[in-house]
Amino acid sequence: MPFRNAVMFIGAFVMLVLATLISWYEGGQLRDNPWEWKHTAVFSNWINNGFTNSENLLVIDHFVYAAKFEPLFPLLMASSFLWMVFQLAFWVFRGRRAACNSFLVLMAIGSFVMCSLLMDSPTTGFKLFSVFFGVVGLASILGIFRFEFRKGRMFKAV
Repeated sequence: MPFRNAVMFIGAFVMLVLATLISWYEGGQLRDNPWEWKHTAVFSNWINNGFTNSENLLVIDHFVYAAKFEPLFPLLMASSFLWMVFQLAFWVFRGRRAACNSFLVLMAIGSFVMCSLLMDSPTTGFKLFSVFFGVVGLASILGIFRFEFRKGRMFKAV
């Protein structure tokens, strides 16, 4: 991995850690809002068969709350995580065009599925996440075309 890529990977990792800690802190407001437990503490309700109190709220529900109502740091968390995933994948699949394209197709499909799941949300945070995943899906598809155009293989007769 070249030095520049290593620096970007370390920077993305630091951003992921900081954004995770801040998102966890912001999501801690869920403990003070019991009227939100029914709609936001999805994982706690699922694990505890619908019974939720402030002591049995799971940490992941804090992130869901932060993503719904204070989406800046959860978006930074998601983008830095995906940046790291893309960097690792391109490093692992270096020189293997088919594997890299397959990875990009899977990322595009996953992103578009997440985009469609979050699209009809009434909260601004999940709408922003829907747009974010839509952009990631489009970027993944454009990445496939970029690799093909760069290699001069697009639309050539086989």
